[in-house]
Amino acid sequence: MNRHHLLTLLAAPLLASSAVTPALAAPAAAPQAAPPAAASCELVATGEGGDTSYTLVLEGFDPGQSVTVNGPRGSRRTLIGDEGSLQQDNARYGKYSVTLKGERIGCLTPPRQKPDRGGKQGRVQVTKVEVTTLSKSGTKVDCSKPNKAEFDGRISGTGKGDVPYFWTFASSSDPIATGKAHFDPGIQSVSLFQAVDLPPTVNGVSPSGFVTLHVPSANLTARSDQVTFTCTTP
Repeated sequence: MNRHHLLTLLAAPLLASSAVTPALAAPAAAPQAAPPAAASCELVATGEGGDTSYTLVLEGFDPGQSVTVNGPRGSRRTLIGDEGSLQQDNARYGKYSVTLKGERIGCLTPPRQKPDRGGKQGRVQVTKVEVTTLSKSGTKVDCSKPNKAEFDGRISGTGKGDVPYFWTFASSSDPIATGKAHFDPGIQSVSLFQAVDLPPTVNGVSPSGFVTLHVPSANLTARSDQVTFTCTTP
């Protein structure tokens, strides 16, 4: 073997080794991590009575994670709390989403709730409250026994729903009966019968009294006429 051929054989492994060196020196970039599988976002209706407000609730995220919240008022960047959750009170109603690590998570949005304002119970607009005295004054009765006085209340309104009411007797503010008047579309008024026991009297004193119908949701009341019975002669 001559000297030139020997040098060629020794160089071949060195050339092969130098050909793969660049590939080993440039490792592949790590794939981007996906958001947590349990991450969720929801707009929740909150508030009591006639006021409806909304709270945006994020749960199942990594603690301290940076996210972008997109909503009706634009986008803002914020950090997830230590428990992996975030709560935004008094959020405006609308569509929301959360962007993190290049991916977007849609937020659940409930149907919009409209608050009830004064004069309404449910979806009923109360327009009038009346009471008619059914028992006739002057009716002769045995005053040594209990007697009943009868009245007819009426609540007028429009809409659909229940309207709470209660009755009081004479000057007392304590309810003697309570209930709910139910309205459906096409019903303009609901009649409410009410009978009241008048206790026995002595010394010929005539039993007498009146009732008042109260509808608190509409801030309306109606009082009946005074009914007075006549005691029969023993």
